[in-house]
Amino acid sequence: MKKYTKALLMVALIGIVAMATAAFAQGAGNSSLFGTAQTTLASVFKNVRIIVFILGGFALVGFAIAAIFGKLDWKKVAILAVGLALLAVADQVVSYAIKASGGNTDSITWDAGKLSDSYGG
Repeated sequence: MKKYTKALLMVALIGIVAMATAAFAQGAGNSSLFGTAQTTLASVFKNVRIIVFILGGFALVGFAIAAIFGKLDWKKVAILAVGLALLAVADQVVSYAIKASGGNTDSITWDAGKLSDSYGG
């Protein structure tokens, strides 16, 4: 591990320097550093979530087939299914919490107008 630490730090440093110009360019229109970070992280979360859904779907099918033939416990299939379901509703839960506190949810969800509590409020 110590052998690769210096190389990993150099790659991280180069990545930070390369991304700094894009961050400064986005900050020109938006004066808030945290606003830019929130928007960027929300878009990264959405893009990564799509990739995780694709890989998780294939894994879920593979785990289910393995469980049918007795090579895997059904508990692991259920854990993966619940994990994918939690990932599916994660942004809506965060948006609901922000909306309840009076914050802006434009950068987190696609359509914040559709969010409401279960009592129609």
